[in-house]
This record gives sequence, C-alpha cells and structure tokens, in this order.
Amino acid sequence: MSKQSHSQGRESGSSQLPVQLFSSTLSWKLHDLAKAKYFYAWFLALAIYPVVAAIIVTRTSTWSSLITRFVVFFSAFLVFGTLPFACQVKKMTKIPKLRSLLAKEVVELGPRFTLNDWDLIARRANEYLLQEGLWHSHFCIYDGEECRRYFKGQVYLPYVSESSEDQNEQLAARIYEKSYEGYWKSQELAKTTTSGESYQNLPKDIFHFSFVYDLAYGAKLALKALPFCSLLLIVSGLKIDPQGVAMASVLSFLQLITPCYLDARRERKMTISSPVHVLTLFKLELQLEPGESASEWDKIAKKMNCYLRDKCRFRGRKVFFDGKQCHANFDSLLALTLPDGGIKKSRYPELVCFANECRSTPFP
Repeated sequence: MSKQSHSQGRESGSSQLPVQLFSSTLSWKLHDLAKAKYFYAWFLALAIYPVVAAIIVTRTSTWSSLITRFVVFFSAFLVFGTLPFACQVKKMTKIPKLRSLLAKEVVELGPRFTLNDWDLIARRANEYLLQEGLWHSHFCIYDGEECRRYFKGQVYLPYVSESSEDQNEQLAARIYEKSYEGYWKSQELAKTTTSGESYQNLPKDIFHFSFVYDLAYGAKLALKALPFCSLLLIVSGLKIDPQGVAMASVLSFLQLITPCYLDARRERKMTISSPVHVLTLFKLELQLEPGESASEWDKIAKKMNCYLRDKCRFRGRKVFFDGKQCHANFDSLLALTLPDGGIKKSRYPELVCFANECRSTPFP
C-alpha cells in the first residue's frame, strides 16, 4: 500500500477517538469497561454481593462488630475493583506493543507531521489494538495527547538516553522534535501571545488567597460525593432518622473536604504537564519579557488561563491564581527542562532548545 493510499484510508476511517465521543474520561472508562470480556460476570458479582453479604450478616447477627463491617466493606472494594484493575494491568502490558507502529506512523507523515497529527495516530493505534486482539474495543487510547505520551516513553526517551540503533525510531524522534519547532513558529502560537485578555479577572481578584480558591472548589467536589458517603455511614450503624442523617452528612463532609481540597490544589499544579503547554508558557515569557514585574506576570497568567480554557484542559476553573504563581511555575518548568545533569535528566528534552532562549546561560 502506498503512503498516499494509506493516508487516505486512515483519514476516511469511521472510528473516532473517545475524546470526541464522551463528555468525560469517567464515561469513557465505564463504556470501555462494559466491552471487557468478563464484564457481565463482574456485573453479576456486583449485583449478588450485597444480597449475599446482607444474608450472612443478618443470620449471624454480627453487624455490630467492627471486624464484620471491615470484612464486608473490604470485600466489596475487592469485588468492585477486580475488573477495572485487571483492565489497567492489561493496558500496561499491551501498550508497549505499539512501539514500532507509533514510530512507523510518525515516519510515514515525515516533514508534514505536526502536533495535531497525534489524534490521527491515536485513532490508528486504537484500530490496530482491536484488529490484533490486543484490546477489547477501539477506545483504548483516549486522545492524541495520551498517544503522544506513549510515543515519548517508548520511542523518544530511549533515543535521547540510549541513542537507539533502530534507524526508523531515530528518524521518528527527529521528526517529533521538529514538530515543536513548527508549533513554535506557528500562527496559532503567535495568536495566543498577541491576543489581549486584559478584561479577564484572575482568581486573586475574587478569593484573595489561593487556599480559599482551592477550598471552595474542593467543597463543591465534597458536596457531590456527600450522598454516597452519607449512605455508607448510615449503613455502618447510624440511626436512620433526621438526626442520624444530619450527623452522617456532617461527618461525611468533614471526611471529604480535606482530600478534595488537596486534589483540587494538586490538579491545578499538575495541569501544565504537556510539552505543548510548557512551550506556550515559554513563548509568552519570551515575547512579553516580564522580568520581575508582578503586573506583567499577571498578564501572562491571564493569557495562559484563557489558552488552557480554550484547549478544554481545565474546564470551569482557572489554572493560575495570580502572576506570582505563574512566575513560580515558569521557573520550575524551566529548571525541569534545563537541569544540571544535562539533557538526559531533562523532563522535556524536546524543548531544550526553546528553553535556552528563555535564559541567558546556554544549556550544556
């Protein structure tokens, strides 16, 4: 098959990526789980377990025992987690089989390859996994970004650290690096750096303190999970009356608020992890030259918040609380890209040449 016909066949494929079909990663995972080989057996076990547990506890009259409650809930956790855990293990063992395919796909696109092509490659990888019997559906890989991470881990990083002898992988790695140069010079990135976002507010303008901002969002998450946790506490032994329900609700909220707050804070800090987002931040710093100016970093924070919102990476929230946090994030990412140990220690070796432009001392 020629490259042209291969490309046409791929572009005309009817399959779509999960990111295009599902409203959230949770709905995608549940749908994919339903396609698993032993799903119906697992679902039957989920349906039967509460009945069996209730019969045993009723006949033995041991529900008041803490040991009995622990065994019941721990067993329920094991039953519930069996299939999801098995699918995750299966994915970890099957994804490495994509190594040669990912390198081949990048090489076939050649100089025409751009960062947007990861969606096409992800779709092709999903079709391959299904056709080869390696996965139970064509929804294994969620989006192009997930596919890019697999390529980086299996093809690019070995090329950087070990100088892979496979010529196809070497060529694919160089093409991958070149794609970031294309984005660095693209009109898309230029538009991001020049667009005016002065009308936007930063979270600091409303919440004043970053922990209050994260606490407010964490409280929303806790309230969503409150009914389920309250039900568990009631089943555990609290009286089913207005006072018992109120007590269960208060206890559940207090148990949930801290982990939800920490998760909200962690999520904001971990949002900028994709190289393309790091590169966008580098470009903004290089173009605007904020130095140590708090007001200039506020402008960059606004632009980045707008950029991440448009890319649907952080729906409903703003990543940067203020310019100070944006500045600290930039310094951290620059240090991760240009570590003292050289390029082999870099978290983003594909961005080293661009990060060098953001600091005066060249990277070795």
